[in-house]
Amino acid sequence: MKVLIADDDHSIRFILKVQLESWGHQVISCKDGKEALQHLTSDDPPRIAILDWVMDGYTGVDISNILKNRTPLIYIILFTSKNNEKDLVEAIEKGAHCFQSKPVSPGVLKSHIEVAKRLITAEDKLKTQEREIRLQCYSALSDLAEVRHNNTGFHMKRISLYTKLMAEKLGMTQKQSNELALYSKFHDIGKVGIVDTVLLSKEAYNKNERDVMNTHTEIGYSILSSVPTLRTAALIARSHHELWNGTGYPDKLKEDEIPLEARIVAIVDVYDALRSERTYKKSWTHPEVVRYMRENAGKAFDPKLVDIFLLHEEEFNQIFNTNSVNNQ
Repeated sequence: MKVLIADDDHSIRFILKVQLESWGHQVISCKDGKEALQHLTSDDPPRIAILDWVMDGYTGVDISNILKNRTPLIYIILFTSKNNEKDLVEAIEKGAHCFQSKPVSPGVLKSHIEVAKRLITAEDKLKTQEREIRLQCYSALSDLAEVRHNNTGFHMKRISLYTKLMAEKLGMTQKQSNELALYSKFHDIGKVGIVDTVLLSKEAYNKNERDVMNTHTEIGYSILSSVPTLRTAALIARSHHELWNGTGYPDKLKEDEIPLEARIVAIVDVYDALRSERTYKKSWTHPEVVRYMRENAGKAFDPKLVDIFLLHEEEFNQIFNTNSVNNQ
């Protein structure tokens, strides 16, 4: 496990680093609170922090307070010679988990770290379980919205496959591509909040109906944004109808103001919508949609993403053809 040490005494840092590495930990050594905080607020922070109570930049208690409500949990061990009950209670209230007196007792420190590892493992497991339950719930809502609107779940399946293809062609990692493919399936989750008279209409929408339908982006965002780990999914739900030239909705974002993930889903969503038959329109052929995409590069769509689509357009055609009702 990655452990951070922050102390202005070089000899203490050196001794602790050697000891912790002998126990199999990866160690980050910091000379002051400012340096420690940079590591602890990074995208991949150490999960255990051993902090001196008094340091330049930020004290150990300052850092504890800053990290108090952040996720994932960072277990904080404070080095201190203080034994005043009021000070110790205040430090705990501000986010510290336990105390280690100087000089350091290796046995006591090791016991603190073992407790930290058990707590971190338990919390991570609970967070994973909570996320899986939420994903299952949101998948069910997305399925419901799709079946109500299009009477088939193939649209979401295709959107996921298109999105993964685009992500891979952009050079994203397998993990990033898989996550984006999953999140793309929630792009229309907000349609569960659209009244039946609009959602189930068999005719092209009038202006009032279109305005109601457009609110599905904000409804979707409100459903997903309460979960920090689904921030990308929430941004896709909100912004997948924004247009490159700033004439989309709901926020009139333009160009790079639109999250990349939403720009990707915007392209594949339109591709699939045009290819699909609806009660109020016929399906377009693949060449017709390709021509439309080319003509709207730099207008509706990110031109760089359109270039990627055009390079691999036959793969999109294959996904559509092999994941449609007539081929099941």
